[in-house]
Amino acid sequence: MKFLKSLLKLVRKYPIISFFILTFLISWIPWYTGGSGFLVIGPSIAGLIMAFLVGGKRGFQNLLKSAIHWKVNITWYAITLLLPALFCLIAIAINFLLTKKLPNFTFFKKEWYFAPLLFFLMFIDGPLEELGWRGFATPKLQQKLSPLLTGVVIGISWGIWHLPEFLRHGSPQYMMGLGFLPLFTISEITNSILMLWIFNKTKGSTLLGGFLFHNSLNFWDNVLLTELTFSGLIKGEALPQPDMRLFILEGVVATFVAIILLIATKGKLWI
Repeated sequence: MKFLKSLLKLVRKYPIISFFILTFLISWIPWYTGGSGFLVIGPSIAGLIMAFLVGGKRGFQNLLKSAIHWKVNITWYAITLLLPALFCLIAIAINFLLTKKLPNFTFFKKEWYFAPLLFFLMFIDGPLEELGWRGFATPKLQQKLSPLLTGVVIGISWGIWHLPEFLRHGSPQYMMGLGFLPLFTISEITNSILMLWIFNKTKGSTLLGGFLFHNSLNFWDNVLLTELTFSGLIKGEALPQPDMRLFILEGVVATFVAIILLIATKGKLWI
């Protein structure tokens, strides 16, 4: 009992470090117990546990409320849903200028009418971790660090957190190759900075600055930069091999935008 009280005291004193430790312990259970991959929902479970331990019932409820905070200006919905598409289109344009080649746009040529359903299916599977990264960790870190450092810390943790996926055969990260992990982590730093900007501008909406923007990144990357089809996904077909040139160019474009935002907001990530 004394040990538990001491542990609880330590957790409450260092909530951010405790969150990251708990996130990796929970998320990597399949991997370090002899399986493969990770639990996508791990960070959110860790976030909910930490919110309750640190803030009690009110802290727990506030975290959940951030996930359904939808009453924001419609402009931010447009930015959240379409900015990742703009990154991809600019990357495609740059690649065309360099190689005179365009993606096949298979999804939009054959199954464009499935776009809303595909977006929804990705939503209930992909960004499940955001209640932890954006909902809990972001506001806690911003109390201690600048927005830029907050984005960097979360981005590095987020990137490394994907390590088991780089080792799981058939995952998108596995197809990129383990050598791509450093670049992948840099892209997660960029994404964290962009998401932090939206999170702050929407007054702490994990819905927009976390779930929706994350899902938009996944959706547009897949339907514009790969040969993914809805029917293939439903049939359980192997994911298409990504064009790494396009993904790298998309990351460069996003990073350029993030740098502009940092300069325009003087590092505060709000205009």
